Amino acid sequence: MQPAAGQGRVAVAVVTGAGRGIGAGLAAALSARGHHLVVTDVDAAAAEATAETLDGPATAMPLDVRDPSAHRAVALAAAALGDVTVWVNNAGVLSTAAAWEAGDDEVSTTFEVNTLGLVHGSRAAVDVMRRGDILNVVSLSGLGPTPGFAAYGASKAAALSYSQALDIELAAARRPLRVRALCPDVVDTSLVSNVAHRPSAALLFTGSRLLSIDEVVDAGMGLLGSRRAMRTVPGWRAALQRTSAALPGVARLAVPIVARVGERRRLSR
Repeated sequence: MQPAAGQGRVAVAVVTGAGRGIGAGLAAALSARGHHLVVTDVDAAAAEATAETLDGPATAMPLDVRDPSAHRAVALAAAALGDVTVWVNNAGVLSTAAAWEAGDDEVSTTFEVNTLGLVHGSRAAVDVMRRGDILNVVSLSGLGPTPGFAAYGASKAAALSYSQALDIELAAARRPLRVRALCPDVVDTSLVSNVAHRPSAALLFTGSRLLSIDEVVDAGMGLLGSRRAMRTVPGWRAALQRTSAALPGVARLAVPIVARVGERRRLSR
């Protein structure tokens, strides 16, 4: 189905970090809805590969989300194609280490990509979008303490706070734009497999299973056009994260026990 666009113009969707994983899945789902996709990734070849797999029209562009001027260039190129009605800030990196052991570059990159990249992308989207949805892929880690992922969790908590504040500000300004935050638990992607060998990654394996990319894509697509500002997947894990944040004393005792369960599951993979 071709999505509605103003004055007969095609509806355009931008997805960052779309070279693989969740980003590629969201690009495919949006393409199936009839959007012209602007597929971006820091890996230009990966962006091209995703664009070539889509059913509908697609434009691939390299994008380092840490660069605000690069976001603006993508936004202008997307707006030249039609009406930008969906912008997905999906690009992210996953770091895991004891909080005091993470290297300088790892900490800086985590915040620059996961937090500033999302902020820069959201600002560029607001500049060119007259209406529609900004979908920010955040994480369940942003809802509470995540030992072994201190920098990652903090970067996602900041991204979530920014997303919620932006949505409220746009509504107050009567801008017909919605900001939606998608907070999934651990997803079976290369980001996870690349760190699964580290003991500090134990909390990744404390759930009953890893989410599939399709599950996360379906949840994200369900947020578009909805009144729901945030979606956690699954809800019960989100409740545990919020409890840890609300009761830090209890979390200090309980989380290490849970992490030991995750470590056994990690070693048994």
